[in-house]
Amino acid sequence: MSETLRKAMMILDELRVSEQGLSARELATRVDLPKSTAQRLLQSLEESRMTVQDPVSRKYRLGPKTLTLGMAYRERLDLRNAALPHMRALRDLTNETIGLSVAIGPERMFIEEVQSQSELRAHSELGVPYPLWKGAPGRVLLAHLPRAEIDGVLAHAGESAWQSSGLASRDALIARLDASRRDGHDRAFDETIAGVSAIAVPVRDASGHVTAALSISGPSGRMSPAEMDRILPEAKTAADKISGALGG
Repeated sequence: MSETLRKAMMILDELRVSEQGLSARELATRVDLPKSTAQRLLQSLEESRMTVQDPVSRKYRLGPKTLTLGMAYRERLDLRNAALPHMRALRDLTNETIGLSVAIGPERMFIEEVQSQSELRAHSELGVPYPLWKGAPGRVLLAHLPRAEIDGVLAHAGESAWQSSGLASRDALIARLDASRRDGHDRAFDETIAGVSAIAVPVRDASGHVTAALSISGPSGRMSPAEMDRILPEAKTAADKISGALGG
């Protein structure tokens, strides 16, 4: 962790436990910083809405961005808690690695994983961003975004969005997304990680929106198209159970 980031986090932590807010001088004293350094950090935090300053008292308190982040964290935590039992059951049925991914802007990341008990197994890094247009979980998430957001993601990605999937054009990728949305799943063969293939299905929240992608991944030698056909109903059943636990 950089020293600047550590100091900023110390300031936020002091504001977290203060009910009345704190001035720049008070914060500088509490976190043992020169006042000029504290003011510079507070200016950056205020620009990002992590803090706000009262125009009368000149004291700082936590800003609205911290609430947004906290609510997002709680939603992810609720999703993980709802999904884990069904992910474990699906792992036991398939003996392959089960992942849970969410979209974050033009990217997606795994927030939970239950690994296969086989010696030869797939593994993904939790919290590592992947392009939203790449891999079966990403395309499941991308397919269910509003069209304007899909267009924005693809414009940002350029030609690599379809070339990485072995598709000929943007129109071919759009057709692939349409098929994913219609069929309720997507597949990837040796795409994100060489030697690993995956199938993914959507998970919906209480409002019916796709909030996550549930994936089954394993060595490509085991995850053949026929094997994916066999386990697809089990994946959809698990996703439905998770959706039900979320109120969907």
